[in-house]
Amino acid sequence: MSKLLVGFLNPKYKFTNWSYLIWWWIPIWSAFFIEVSTNQFESYRFLNLIENHFFAIICLITALLLKPIVFKQRLKHVFFSLFVFFTFAETLYFYWFSTNFSASSIFVLFETNVAEASEFLSFYINPFSVIYASLTLAYIAIYWIFQTKNKVELKPVLSTFWLIICLIISLFFIRITKLIDQNFPYLVVRGVHVYQEEQEALANLHIDKPKGSFTNVTSASKQPRTFVLIIGESTTKHNLELYGYPRPTNPKLSKRKEQLHVFEDVISTNAFTIGALKTALSLHNFEAKNESTIVQLFNQADFETHWISNQRPIGPYESIVTKISRASNFYTFTNTALAGKKTPIDEVLLPYLKTTLKRNTKDKFIVLHILGTHLQYKDRYPSRFEKFNNEAPNLKYVHAEAIQKRNEYDNAVLYNDFLIDEVIKQVEQENGESYVLYFADHGEEVFLNQDFAGHNDDNPSPSMFEVPFILWTNKNFQKSFQSTIDTSRAYSLNNFIHSLAELSDIQFDEFEPEKSIFSKDFKIESRFIKQKIDFKSFKSSFEKEN
Repeated sequence: MSKLLVGFLNPKYKFTNWSYLIWWWIPIWSAFFIEVSTNQFESYRFLNLIENHFFAIICLITALLLKPIVFKQRLKHVFFSLFVFFTFAETLYFYWFSTNFSASSIFVLFETNVAEASEFLSFYINPFSVIYASLTLAYIAIYWIFQTKNKVELKPVLSTFWLIICLIISLFFIRITKLIDQNFPYLVVRGVHVYQEEQEALANLHIDKPKGSFTNVTSASKQPRTFVLIIGESTTKHNLELYGYPRPTNPKLSKRKEQLHVFEDVISTNAFTIGALKTALSLHNFEAKNESTIVQLFNQADFETHWISNQRPIGPYESIVTKISRASNFYTFTNTALAGKKTPIDEVLLPYLKTTLKRNTKDKFIVLHILGTHLQYKDRYPSRFEKFNNEAPNLKYVHAEAIQKRNEYDNAVLYNDFLIDEVIKQVEQENGESYVLYFADHGEEVFLNQDFAGHNDDNPSPSMFEVPFILWTNKNFQKSFQSTIDTSRAYSLNNFIHSLAELSDIQFDEFEPEKSIFSKDFKIESRFIKQKIDFKSFKSSFEKEN
């Protein structure tokens, strides 16, 4: 270590060492300044600052250890370029979401198609993002030009042995202190690895086969049955008029209020689609070796099953939801939009629903998977639904972006109201017993509790989990339904399959009545988000801090 100090103090090395290190320090400190000045200050940003210094040291030592010299110098420049890019990507992510990049971000990325990615970028990219990206590219280009002309180098002041020791100590230090959990490349690699493991586990589950592992499934009715489940997207209950929102976002459903059961306190398990729906639509929440889904349950109960979706079927890999849908007797995907093309609005599903309802089948179970209020909000509705254009009454963060995006979101909720009403109109023409059940996969933050629009598991707010859960039934269904409807019950969608089975009068050995929101034996239990966080405690803590 004394050799290292002497080297830095030695005039022979002082200029060349420090002048070169400045190239690495500028992006580190620029990133730190951006993070602390554009978001609410969090002390853990200092940890990220320290980690970035160690990451730079590791990159430099690794380059210095390589042979031959020509290859060493070129690779050092490549390492620098990658380092600057990773610092930029990490900082931009924090600027957008006010949280670190994580493994769950990889899940969202791999389950996202090109059209959704295009909408995502158009939603979050703003002038600052463009300027920051441009400056980053310019900085890398200037570095290469400067290095080519001047060849300013960092000369090692330690022997190879001591460089290796420093490298090992640095790696060991960031590991035991968990600073590595702040490292962007590490998080990407770890996220990809976890995702691949999930995909391998998914491949061994037969959730796309017609029948699951339910035992002794029975369900009988003398009347025809038409049961429709609408799965929404990114819709928080807090922007629905039915839940007390001070804007008329539910004019259609409000007229039907006497026909509806609006459940007051329902949450999803995650703030992204795959995480939320893999628990809501399965028996074991994908925590057991064998898994079965709601589609397979209805297949085994002798329903004709249909899955009609306006979600694009695949990203880079087949998603869990897509695989679940393929167990249906009939499945249709209406969204084949390519990048740069606007995705279709949800009413494209209505003709398919109409055709399905006309089928001469006694019992039908139909899933409508809609885009709902998913960002980009303004692409979710036609121009005739552009009703809201002023400042929302309960907008906590008042600035141009917040006003615009809240208005666009409320217009999307207004259109969502229209769509659900149109589905009910079609279903209420059917004979026999019918219901329409609607819930959203997860909620959304739209400048209610945070100065932010979107959803992110790693920077959650209560509105990202608190979802609408609304039931419509016809008179024939009401006459035969023997269970309980208590809309005040606190409920989590991770037990949804038990509630759906009871609502549909399907019996099977694995059914647990205490987990059904419609059961007289329902038991209130702790509700968890992200698998291990108690929602009640989380919400209480969040409200105190905000």
